[in-house]
Amino acid sequence: MLVWACIAPAMAQDDSIAIPPGVSLPVRVGVAIFLNSATKINEVTGTYEASFDVRYRWRDPTLAYSVKEVGADRQQFGNEQMTAKLRKIWNPRLTIANQNGTPLRTEGGLFIYADGTVEHIQRVKAALDSKYRLNAFPFDTQALSVRVLSTRYTGNQVALVQDQNDINASGIKETIAMSGWTPKRMEFESSSNIGWSGEAYPELEAKVVIKRLPWSYLLAILTPFLLTLLVPTIMTLYIKADITPRLTLWGGSILALVALNFTFSVRYPALGSESLVQQLITIGFGFQLLMIGVCSTLFNPVVADRWASKVVQTEVINFLRWAVPVGFFGLVITRSMLTAFS
Repeated sequence: MLVWACIAPAMAQDDSIAIPPGVSLPVRVGVAIFLNSATKINEVTGTYEASFDVRYRWRDPTLAYSVKEVGADRQQFGNEQMTAKLRKIWNPRLTIANQNGTPLRTEGGLFIYADGTVEHIQRVKAALDSKYRLNAFPFDTQALSVRVLSTRYTGNQVALVQDQNDINASGIKETIAMSGWTPKRMEFESSSNIGWSGEAYPELEAKVVIKRLPWSYLLAILTPFLLTLLVPTIMTLYIKADITPRLTLWGGSILALVALNFTFSVRYPALGSESLVQQLITIGFGFQLLMIGVCSTLFNPVVADRWASKVVQTEVINFLRWAVPVGFFGLVITRSMLTAFS
């Protein structure tokens, strides 16, 4: 992926400021991310909105000072002072690569410790892009992504790392609430992006793993799905009627299932061919073809009387009246359970 040289305003600095001397390359920059809230998780647009704290930490020996002379073991800069200070010192120029639009930063702080350790903390509110995989929908687990990227310094100059301090500072707010989802954990993954020059720029991705609460979605899927098949099944197996009204009902059922499939495709465009929804639709079409075949043969006197006696026909029909519903519901339930626990 090609990266753009976009630099967060609060991280801007004089281009003449070089990497601090006396620091071995690559400069180790610790990254910690703490999620405060996540809302508007949208599978159609592939976005979500979040508020999170991000902390960057590195060491610059040129900023070290005497605690006795200053009278404190750290110097603190907030808001405008922070922005002004960051322009005068070296910083790794990190940005949130998957932000969608301009983020709203509500507050931040800069801390410089006596040994030259620098901590830059910001609370960011932004819409973020994230990839959703819906094959297991509605029993799916997703990962909300926050991608921290170096836009100026290559992997030979800067390394995005996490020591125990950064891990302890990362996580998910205990009281966080996500409508329709349950947050599970936060994971981190290191990678790199290839820039226009062909050089690799370091990236660290935080993944907030969330589990969908499936039951309301499952009800919304199964209710219209079963209703498109229920009426013609009852008409075929349990009510005396000619072949014509039976086949007419199954024709209407096919059109209803096609419309339902189109509705799901529009509502959840990321659904793949292996998703549970598509498997259920395929099962439905197969069931419809089977029942049309039954109507055209067993319930068609012109055909049935040629191949079997009335007694045999009656026995087969009595068998189908319990075997067809049990087999169909068993297949649907089994397929759903396999998807849920896979």
